[in-house]
Amino acid sequence: MKQWKYLWRKEFVELRNGLNVSTTGWVDDITADGLTIWIYLSGGMGRVMIHQCDGIDVWRVDSRICQNRSDPAAEKANPA
Repeated sequence: MKQWKYLWRKEFVELRNGLNVSTTGWVDDITADGLTIWIYLSGGMGRVMIHQCDGIDVWRVDSRICQNRSDPAAEKANPA
């Protein structure tokens, strides 16, 4: 997804390097200009800040696929 400003908070996403999925997580916040995004990583791996220049692709995951994903607030409260 090239325009991060169109992502929603708590939306489940994949972080990719090329075609390889490096990790997954939930959108926590996005700057107004859409150049910087914060992601809560799956598996209780913390929160990361990513800038468009970092070379990481953010892919929206189809909501039908992520119906069984846990809530990011629950992951923060009960890290794996």
